[in-house]
Amino acid sequence: MRTIASNDLFAFRLAGDIQVSPQGNLIVYVESEADSKTNTYQHQLMAVRPGDEAFAFTAGPTDTHPAFSPDGQWVGFLSKRSGQSQVWLLATGGGEAHQLTRFDGGVEDFIWAHDSQSLFLTANLTKEGIQPETQPHPDQEEPRIRFNRDVKVITELAHKLDGTGYFTEKRPHVVHVPLDAPQAARQLTFGPYRHSGLALNPLGTQLLVQSRYGEDYDREWPGGILYLLDVSTSQVTEPVAITDPALSVDQGTFSPDGNKVLFTASRLDQMGYDTTRLYAYDVTTKTTRPIAHEWDRPLGDWTLSDLSGTGSNPLVSTSDGRELYTLTSRNGATHLARVHLETGRVTLITEDDAVYFSYDLNRAQTHAALIRSTPTNPCKVLWMDLNSKVQETLSNPNQKLLNQLELSMPTRFTTQVEGGPLVDGWVMKPTGFKPGETYPAILEIHGGPMMLYAQSFFLEFQYLAAQGYGIIYTNPRGSQGYGTEFCTAIQKEWGNLDYHDIMAGLETALEREPWIDAHRLGVAGGSYGGYMTNWIVGHTDRFKAAVTMRSVVDWRAMVGTGDGGWHWMKRANQKAPWQDDQWYRQQSPITYVENITTPLLIEHQEGDLRCPIEQGEILYTAVKYLNRAPVKFVRYPDEFHGMSRDGKPWHRIHRLETMADWLNTYIPGPQG
Repeated sequence: MRTIASNDLFAFRLAGDIQVSPQGNLIVYVESEADSKTNTYQHQLMAVRPGDEAFAFTAGPTDTHPAFSPDGQWVGFLSKRSGQSQVWLLATGGGEAHQLTRFDGGVEDFIWAHDSQSLFLTANLTKEGIQPETQPHPDQEEPRIRFNRDVKVITELAHKLDGTGYFTEKRPHVVHVPLDAPQAARQLTFGPYRHSGLALNPLGTQLLVQSRYGEDYDREWPGGILYLLDVSTSQVTEPVAITDPALSVDQGTFSPDGNKVLFTASRLDQMGYDTTRLYAYDVTTKTTRPIAHEWDRPLGDWTLSDLSGTGSNPLVSTSDGRELYTLTSRNGATHLARVHLETGRVTLITEDDAVYFSYDLNRAQTHAALIRSTPTNPCKVLWMDLNSKVQETLSNPNQKLLNQLELSMPTRFTTQVEGGPLVDGWVMKPTGFKPGETYPAILEIHGGPMMLYAQSFFLEFQYLAAQGYGIIYTNPRGSQGYGTEFCTAIQKEWGNLDYHDIMAGLETALEREPWIDAHRLGVAGGSYGGYMTNWIVGHTDRFKAAVTMRSVVDWRAMVGTGDGGWHWMKRANQKAPWQDDQWYRQQSPITYVENITTPLLIEHQEGDLRCPIEQGEILYTAVKYLNRAPVKFVRYPDEFHGMSRDGKPWHRIHRLETMADWLNTYIPGPQG
């Protein structure tokens, strides 16, 4: 047995986006791994039959988003084999895959028509419409075009998205593509709008699509509205909105009889603090009613991990239309659940302390294919009998590696401040823990804040435990998974209730675990966790070292620079910083920078569009200028906000090692 190493990132294989064939005898999923030579990720489709070994279904290396045709004859998937993301088809019986679409701009997503003879998809198109995919030849372009391709011309309020980049004139539009090559693909939507989340009614006459039309399309973005699009004729029709603009829709589907649209959504004005709930829209009466709103836990997977496969959470109606399957995040776990549409009763199908982040059902709805993460295994592919709840392991991609590693298992505890709710927390012992010795510990704070730590695998935590640190982490108020009141408690003010919850969690951990040395503590966090790290070191000097990552530092700048920055003004009671900056000053960690004496490592990504790099620059300059604490600024070029989860592999490894080096410099190791 050995402890985990930073470059084990290259050894893990992550399963995700699982799909079951209509016949129920073949299960396909995406398997991904980091490649040390190319500094990229390789993706291929794997397949398995219950009772057999998993096998490679495609060779990769860029194959994702599998979907079976309704007749079970084909698996469609997205691949960049031609250079851009396009739809490819592979017969379920085997053979070579062939390319179906060739759109300049590529394809983002697709669904099958019921007859298996065509697809509906979202393709990135310009106002000129469908253009053929071409291979660029920059050396053949005239200099004026060639050397100005990197110029960005911005005219919209919503003009960038972290993880995607700056928007171009290409927009994801709905296109109908027959499998019969001689027939031309047909564009169904137009304008400056962005489209996603396709679903087809049982008759194949109406398409459900998510977008936002009208004058506020870029002002209220990304809050989505559901539209019905008539696809029964060859005439292009205007999409008809069916959901309240005050709701931000997550996804939708049709009931088996096509009379209802079932969808999940949260209130737009709550800025993500609201609980994602289920609604039903009656196609005939054009009325909407809430379903299961007594279930005060968000639908979907809201958990965090830095080593996870692609999630998938289809809304699947039972064949009789009385119930709906979905995922739900609850108290530090994510479960497969079934919602009774009439009574609103929610039944958990899985109940173990784990995170189920991808699932699909067989057509008979007797079994579910699931992918589960636990604190000591990032993914296991399972086949579950929905009646007996018995699970069969179909694939355990990392079993051989995990058999070699000594990992730390978290222990759950609860904490509570006076007048506050119970708050979940966890403690992980250092790898190789020896009774009688005392150890340093790192207080970790999650991002969001409207996310949650859960019973899932965290490479960062396991790596720091292997360096001799205990790990303490909590879900303070503001986290999802504990009810609407719990989450909205900090909507207008960070650094108060959440701060008290976090520090109470630390005190409880110290009381419970006498091996933790209260004089050798560090604090670390990213995004909102970085904000709280900044806040903590500006309000206390009890930590020996701190690591703040991709953090918020000055709200006045965030309003103008983040990818949805103008929405933050809602937290300031709709007051702009140029009108009244009182709230912005009180809520900004930079206001308290003169109090910082804790050695501070600042890590930021230069391409971060959520919390732009200037946030890190502001903090570094101030701390360095004041010269009251050691400070180091590490910048990662060409990386988005989510680098710790999906950035370039070698950057992720560098980040882990730099973090450990900083902590090792200022916090002594185990002591007998």
